[in-house]
Amino acid sequence: MDAVKKFLTGRLLLGALSVSIVLAAYAWVTNLPDNNPSLLPPISHVIGSFFTNINSGVLFDALGASLYRICLGFFFGTTCALGLGCLVGWYKTIEYLFDPLIEAIRPIPPLAYIPIIIIWFGIEEFSRVLLISIACFMVCVVNVIAGMKNVPQVYVDAASTMGATRFQIFRTVAIPAATPFIITGYRIALAAAWTTLVAAELIAAPSGLGFLLQEGRRYFLTDQVMMIIVIIGACAFTMDRVFRAIQRRLMRWSEARE
Repeated sequence: MDAVKKFLTGRLLLGALSVSIVLAAYAWVTNLPDNNPSLLPPISHVIGSFFTNINSGVLFDALGASLYRICLGFFFGTTCALGLGCLVGWYKTIEYLFDPLIEAIRPIPPLAYIPIIIIWFGIEEFSRVLLISIACFMVCVVNVIAGMKNVPQVYVDAASTMGATRFQIFRTVAIPAATPFIITGYRIALAAAWTTLVAAELIAAPSGLGFLLQEGRRYFLTDQVMMIIVIIGACAFTMDRVFRAIQRRLMRWSEARE
């Protein structure tokens, strides 16, 4: 227990040190005499923009709208990836049927779907959620398939000798054994969701963090742009930590370390 606390303390200190170094370097650069605050705003300007948007209520509305799109897109994308990926990774017939299609569309960046999504579904909320879902699905399904294909054969043989059917092995052995890959796929999908969010909110979104970024660019509010970038990074970091905590709890039996 003491070793764990010592490890966590050291990890937190090193993480805080790296963030402090970056902030100190940024503060030093922005305080140079020849720095243009309009192009590279000081930290005080960024903090001021944060409180200005908080007091006006704009930031809460934008953050709520973006989190709503992230959660919906992530849920639908990863749910489809989990179902299809497990089947493709376990059953050869389904693999032969879907693998060429997955490998053909996987290299296509999600942003390439924006024009066709607008043509087919317009510029409503569904289009933005769909784009995020596609991004999550594409990166998650690969990890799920890899996890199902890397189930140790000894687990399968042991279950077979105990009389388990192929489907029982799939449900009670393969999926739990593939959990590390699945959780990793979820974490990567979450990052993909955030990276796609801004592009999704360019589809005529009336609110959202991407909308505030566009406003900042349009009216040359560099401090607002920097503030939104920090908020997106903080939200993505927090959500990823939640998934890492879930992974550690589910994978207590595993000796693998992050």
